Amino acid sequence: MALFDTLQVTTELVSAGIERNQAESIAKSIAKVQGDTVTKDYLDLRLSELELRITSAINRELTALKMDSQFTKWTNKAILLSLGIITSALIKIAFFH
Repeated sequence: MALFDTLQVTTELVSAGIERNQAESIAKSIAKVQGDTVTKDYLDLRLSELELRITSAINRELTALKMDSQFTKWTNKAILLSLGIITSALIKIAFFH
């Protein structure tokens, strides 16, 4: 963001015929308003920062979901294996006991 040169504006206004105290007041008022103005570059920077934070949050969530999915797959395999072992044991008990 470019800085507003109140001295330069005051000097130009005085050169144009405005009294010095009025010129200083005008320059200060303009500087105050400009200080609250958001430039395109500033807005672009803030939007880029926000985009980065959102992208990072999404990536963290996706990673967590992948880990949950892998845990679920492992758990399902363990349950199926356990059911196979139990079924096998029940068959042996039922038929070979």
